[in-house]
Amino acid sequence: MRPFLKIATFFSFFTFLVSCKDNGTNPDKTIKTPREMTWTADTLKPINDAIQLLPENLLVFSPNDIWLVSYSDIARGLLWHYDGKNWTESNIAADVGGMRVNDIAGYNSSNLWTVGYSGDEIFIARYDGTHWTRQNNMNIKGELLDMSKDPSGNLWACGRNGVIMKYDKTKWIADTIKVGYLDKYPDAGYLLKSVEYHKDRIYALGSVFDFDRRREVYYFFSGDINNWTIVDSMIIDSPSSTIKWGNRHLYASVMGKLYSVGLAGLWVYKNNNWEIHYNSGASLNGIYGINENYLIAVGDFQQVLFYDGNNWSDIRDLFHLIDPYFVFENVWTDGYETFIMGRNFQGYPTKTIIWHGK
Repeated sequence: MRPFLKIATFFSFFTFLVSCKDNGTNPDKTIKTPREMTWTADTLKPINDAIQLLPENLLVFSPNDIWLVSYSDIARGLLWHYDGKNWTESNIAADVGGMRVNDIAGYNSSNLWTVGYSGDEIFIARYDGTHWTRQNNMNIKGELLDMSKDPSGNLWACGRNGVIMKYDKTKWIADTIKVGYLDKYPDAGYLLKSVEYHKDRIYALGSVFDFDRRREVYYFFSGDINNWTIVDSMIIDSPSSTIKWGNRHLYASVMGKLYSVGLAGLWVYKNNNWEIHYNSGASLNGIYGINENYLIAVGDFQQVLFYDGNNWSDIRDLFHLIDPYFVFENVWTDGYETFIMGRNFQGYPTKTIIWHGK
């Protein structure tokens, strides 16, 4: 190794060690890798006569203030809150009536928004720390699937039929991202799966499902309300089709990088192109990290992966799973504590398991 590289490596290692220390409130507190953490698990079971409780999304303000979005075949168990000790159901249906919840975002646990659908229209509701209030008079057909918050505090939501919405801290503004494919094949299904902020722009993932022609078309969009651009697209119609990015979820890291997870792995967005970061044998569903040398990704078939800046390692053995089809849906970490949620396929009923490492 040349002297310059030795010096660069030393300073990189020194910087990593410094970054592993707390901000001064507790100088003895250090970052732990997942294998250095002690893990416990909480199990949330379906309520009443429901047969399934499927975890979907996490919103974490701190390890003692976490919101979990779940799907159930009844209108109970849709939202849960963790206070550092217990998971408690937030019975949103008692306040707003029949609906389904898909995601949640906001500013703190007394100022939250959640989205989903009610009947054949989108559903939006706000939580003030005590009660949920339905956002009325939207009258938009479809379903909202994903949410995010940009650095200015605007909330974004997207969903079926290309609907994308922005909350500018005073009102919700609705827009639609259109694709020409539907002009030719209007019978195909279309949705926006994920929305995320990155480098002064909003990015979104779109999916067209054309079952009649055995074809899926995926889109990568960027822009703002009333000004959207198709950055790239890909067609999946055979086993030899090229997968350019992850089709399931976007994640913007604190270090300013944009990732996508989905079919066959994990990608990072560099120089206006997607580059493969990890090639997986099955789909990944979520990713989170504290820096580019500390990332955790989770997915189908028991996948839990940790990246240390050099290599991805399989850490599923920490969770002692018997079900080979177990699906990990999402993850959050601050390096001191980690939460990973998933659901079983084998056994009855289908339930949510949340692992907590610290």
